[in-house]
Amino acid sequence: MGRDVRYNGGMQAYPRLFLARNIGLVTALVAASGCTERDPGDETDGGTTTDGPATGGPMTDGTVTAAPTTDPPTTTDPTSDTDGTTDGPEPAPTVPIGSSLEADILFVIDNSLSMAPRQAKLAAAMPAFVDALGGLDYRIGITTTDSGNPRCNADDSGPERGELVLTSCLERVAAGEFELPGIFDDVSEACTAACALGDADLPIMPTATHASNGELAPRKWVEVHGQVSNLPEGVSPAQALQCFMPQGVTGCGFESHLESMFTALARTSDGGSASNFGFMRPQASLSVVLFSDETDCSPAPGFEEIFTNNKVFWEDPDAPAPTSAVCWNAGVRCEGPGPLYAGCSAGNHDLQGNPGVSDEAAVLQPVSHYIDFLQAIEDQKRVFDSFAEVRMMMIAGVPPGYETHDSELVYEDAADPQVQLDFGIGHGCIDAESLGAVPPVREREVAEAFAVGEDRDIFSICNSDYSAALAAIATRIADQLRPACMPLCVKDIQPETPVVQPNCQVFEVDLAAQTRIEVQKCEEVDGNLAVPAGATVCFAELVDLGNQTPSSLDDMSAECVSEGFNLEFQFLRTAPPPSGATFEATCEKSPNPSLACPAL
Repeated sequence: MGRDVRYNGGMQAYPRLFLARNIGLVTALVAASGCTERDPGDETDGGTTTDGPATGGPMTDGTVTAAPTTDPPTTTDPTSDTDGTTDGPEPAPTVPIGSSLEADILFVIDNSLSMAPRQAKLAAAMPAFVDALGGLDYRIGITTTDSGNPRCNADDSGPERGELVLTSCLERVAAGEFELPGIFDDVSEACTAACALGDADLPIMPTATHASNGELAPRKWVEVHGQVSNLPEGVSPAQALQCFMPQGVTGCGFESHLESMFTALARTSDGGSASNFGFMRPQASLSVVLFSDETDCSPAPGFEEIFTNNKVFWEDPDAPAPTSAVCWNAGVRCEGPGPLYAGCSAGNHDLQGNPGVSDEAAVLQPVSHYIDFLQAIEDQKRVFDSFAEVRMMMIAGVPPGYETHDSELVYEDAADPQVQLDFGIGHGCIDAESLGAVPPVREREVAEAFAVGEDRDIFSICNSDYSAALAAIATRIADQLRPACMPLCVKDIQPETPVVQPNCQVFEVDLAAQTRIEVQKCEEVDGNLAVPAGATVCFAELVDLGNQTPSSLDDMSAECVSEGFNLEFQFLRTAPPPSGATFEATCEKSPNPSLACPAL
């Protein structure tokens, strides 16, 4: 679905030099190629121009020289336009190639008192999630919904406030985070049912990030590159995540899903954050997974009094303390008098309880604040890949089958007075253990703003098993990644052959090292593509639109063909890529794209 672009601040997450050089290039590229998004939204226009690629040298023996050994391809003959006019020679354009197989995934996990059985099911489903990620190069970071609240003792709950955490739940069991005296004594089985590895068994191997200037250090996330991970030998990602996911039950009961997400991602560009800095890679896809049975309660700064002495949103103003109903009453508006509502949506209220107020007067952080923030991240990612998507998915209080449109959310006051007092609304679903979950509204609207196509990215927390939901989430993460289509119609320098023969140079750009190194072509060895000796990366040119040659090595993907391109790149590596590395290609452009690429 489309989405409004309202963010004006902009994040300073990536090097300005690279952005200035490429944002105009991407804008021109999209206009020239006629590319469209899989799910078109409001487009942004960089409005800048490019002076061409930065200089750099080719990779011949692993070293970087000051300049390329060959001149970049150029158009040597005049080009004849469709209106009969003739232009002089033009330099071959350099364009970024969206070839990344990298995915950054942030889990925001509810660690309040009702979540023990659900955290157990989350851990049990990790093998299904990891299996569905397939061969992606991925990072998984974890934080909680606890961003602090005046009603929660920081000494008891230890609010993460978006900080990434990577500790075995066995350590939290030992610290008492799976017990609440007076409520229940021990729910440690939520951890121990799937986890047998403590922190001593899970030392994190040092790695570099695009922002670390090559410095190796243990990171607060699980990182996987092909068959290589930052986990100890013999420990699979699924095994590790089964221990890392359960977060205990001592977190604040006024869950701030959206603020925790916001703070976690904002900290990735903050050099002062030892836990988060460098987690979000510029060219990787970004997916946020919220896991909670209650509605978002992210207060706007300066309005925390709604939890202390301002009782306008309390379900019972005579009570000594508010319940979670304050979150519903302060952040949601429903249609109709009740008890059955036609629908409920996020709504701004001021300190006096007046609805429909400006964002500045809203006591909960407006939903637009989080939508604009994620949109800004997506816009920056489109500097590297014009098709990039940011996605937010959820396992929350919707009925089973909601994601497939087989069931719908019902907003209704609770028949049980205690449930109404506790939450301000009836349950969105109830599981087999008779545990209910509050219907999501504020967080649902953020997820819907970044949905792709007709898919609903919200799954029921009341399902008895989360394996199918997490496999679907992982599949959707994988589906965001695209083949490396050359997003321009390239010139065929040997038109007598059955397939296009392009004239291209490909470069790997390392943002951290500020290098631009020419990539060698892959070799064919015994019917397979191989990286040349002495190199760690190579590229192949795929040009077969469909059974034009007997070999399958040059077959283009159906996606690139269907979009009308006549060239696709394939990249092979023998070592993990530099964190933050991207590819650029310089190719001669077809002088007559209407004939060479009629479907473009």
